[in-house]
Amino acid sequence: MTFPYRILYTVFIINLFVSYNPTLCKTYKYTREYLLNNHLFYLEPPQTAFAQDIKPISYPDKCDLKQLHLVTRHGSRYPDANSILFFDELEKIFANVSVAKNWYKNPFLMRQNYQLIKRGELEPYFDGLQSRKRYAKFWDGVKYDPEVVKFQSTQTSRTGASIMAFSEGLFNGKGSLDNCKSQPIYYTTTPNQDDTLFMFLACRRWNETVFSNNKVLDEQFYIYGNKTLAPIAKRISEEYNISPPLDPIFVPHIFNNCQFWLTVYNRTDAWCPLLSPKEFLLSRHYWDLFYYQIVSYGNPLNERLGCRYLTQLVNGVEDHLNGNSSMIADLRNAHSFTIYMILTTMGVFKNKYPVSADLTYEQIKELEYTEYRLIHWSSTLYFEIYKCSGDTVLIRVLLDFKPFLIPGCDSEYCEWNKFKEILGDKIGCDFEKMCAYP
Repeated sequence: MTFPYRILYTVFIINLFVSYNPTLCKTYKYTREYLLNNHLFYLEPPQTAFAQDIKPISYPDKCDLKQLHLVTRHGSRYPDANSILFFDELEKIFANVSVAKNWYKNPFLMRQNYQLIKRGELEPYFDGLQSRKRYAKFWDGVKYDPEVVKFQSTQTSRTGASIMAFSEGLFNGKGSLDNCKSQPIYYTTTPNQDDTLFMFLACRRWNETVFSNNKVLDEQFYIYGNKTLAPIAKRISEEYNISPPLDPIFVPHIFNNCQFWLTVYNRTDAWCPLLSPKEFLLSRHYWDLFYYQIVSYGNPLNERLGCRYLTQLVNGVEDHLNGNSSMIADLRNAHSFTIYMILTTMGVFKNKYPVSADLTYEQIKELEYTEYRLIHWSSTLYFEIYKCSGDTVLIRVLLDFKPFLIPGCDSEYCEWNKFKEILGDKIGCDFEKMCAYP
């Protein structure tokens, strides 16, 4: 009777040790596929980012695709300067944490901040390839002419390089340079005060009341920091014996550090293991709160800031349809802020409740429309313009080649006049008056 009892006792002690041994419960393991397929980061899964089995679109009955307008985000990049500074601080905090010995050092250089990585050059190139395949009939026979196909980017290296890469994919083998028959293109850059692609920088009211001095966002961060981030920071501090305890502000930057180690180095073993699956989503929600307030429906000004782009879109379409312009494609490379503000101005992708610090974990999981879910590196926002029999004009809008319904339209193919009616006074808006401050 004694021997079985000892076995039972030994099993109990082993189970107790496994349950409470801190070295066994500290880290979480994630696969690259898990992190990408759950839309946790900006990185697009390779099966869609680099897909080549693209089928041409079908046109509505008795319609021809006459014009394409595109706003696309630049490709994958290195972290921004502010993130690199936080990563420097995290390096100091975790310098003596044994589990981090192979990855606590910050490998990201300040001189590289915001620059494209190698993958970030390939993503827009494949976007160009995919555009030619998806719009095969439209591009068939089109020879490059700067008056016919317009390329533009904001005044940053990442967008300029991205639009060049896109043009290489689009006109690959159609030019005259070198053995690859590359096509040289002309593209323009917009100044930082441009109200079409850099509308957020050009609007002083936005800079003074939305991006900075935003009391609503400050309050949201305060609530979320105390309610959600503080317990995560406390758990990490206790398990890893961090002293002084980790400031909760570092939790979303652990998430961000994980994101960039995956993006740049294809590694999931650096920083990612510190967060549980639930904590991943809660950490990302901090950034979702930020984007909701500064580029989405959290502030009414954001619902109008895309008006200059939409005005240029309408004018460009009507000039071409009236025979006053030979431009058939207006292709622009910009930023996530640009795309998100245009979508917000159009009134699309509204969640059933506001993105706030008070949402439960279950509600956060249910959010469909946040920047991280909608816009990845090199996302594309296409506007297709169709001319149909009886002089009917239709517009269809697609985000990453997925069409969506514009509120007020009867179908994804919206009548042009109805589209303009829905936009209302957002066409021809007085940007200067709207953005004057105080």
